[in-house]
Amino acid sequence: MNKLLLIAFMAVAVIGCKKDSSQVVKMNNTLMGKWSVLSNKIVYYDQSGQKEYEEVLDNTSIAAEITFTKDLKASLVSRSGEVLNTRYNLVEESNIIYLELFDAAIFDANVWTIAEASAKDMTWTGNFSNIKYEDKDTGEIIEAPKAILTLKFNKQ
Repeated sequence: MNKLLLIAFMAVAVIGCKKDSSQVVKMNNTLMGKWSVLSNKIVYYDQSGQKEYEEVLDNTSIAAEITFTKDLKASLVSRSGEVLNTRYNLVEESNIIYLELFDAAIFDANVWTIAEASAKDMTWTGNFSNIKYEDKDTGEIIEAPKAILTLKFNKQ
């Protein structure tokens, strides 16, 4: 009886692993091709988690486009025309898929959450801690305990 339970447990574990793996493979297939950055928005939060401020970042370090290839490599082109080649990896954890860029960063972030992805549209989010920003209304420099940057892409 113990052997049957062990075999059943191993079968369930293998089936579960295959399901997780297939989500990563499916996402990797969706990524293939050239994506243009349509927009970016960062929202800053206070200590209690309430939204403090929101802005669109206009920075030359932002990628204008990113191209993914089947060999787990990506090529980022910045708005200034700089090309960065990097390896990448996809990891699924708790039904969330994370994208890790090894040799390049977008807004100094190497790990992004793929919040949404379809054949033509994709949204990434990145979390930042203790980040300073300038309130455009007052000119004051404020440090937010938390910020979430959202990038929206469209496939070319």
